[in-house]
Amino acid sequence: MKLKISIFAFLFIVLFYLALFIAGFIPFIAENKQDFSGEAVTEYALDTVLHPIGNIQKMYEVANPLLYISLGAMLVLFVYLIYKTRHKDYQNVGEKYGVQGSSRWAKNEEIFKMPEQITVIPSNQLRNEIQKTLNEVK
Repeated sequence: MKLKISIFAFLFIVLFYLALFIAGFIPFIAENKQDFSGEAVTEYALDTVLHPIGNIQKMYEVANPLLYISLGAMLVLFVYLIYKTRHKDYQNVGEKYGVQGSSRWAKNEEIFKMPEQITVIPSNQLRNEIQKTLNEVK
């Protein structure tokens, strides 16, 4: 249980920072059209990681809708992952009622399969068939 809590705490932090990064990345691109480079993106990513609350305040002040959308999507995804990883306790019917396997009602076609299950021999040939089987046994 402790491992599961640790994993979900780490996942929450990663999703939180990813949502912040995505929410501010489009305005960042719009501001830095002219001098868009790897160094600028690295500086932006470090600023996002080191100062998340300051970045949230800046986005809130300029009414960035991506902040709300990305954080909402992050929370929905996080709750969905928690819901999908819960264990389901199935009731074992065999332990409670002493029943094994699966049972169902048979259909009429399954009960009355006369040609496949029963060999019908006319009565005048029955004696000859019995005599043949007895002779084969000896």
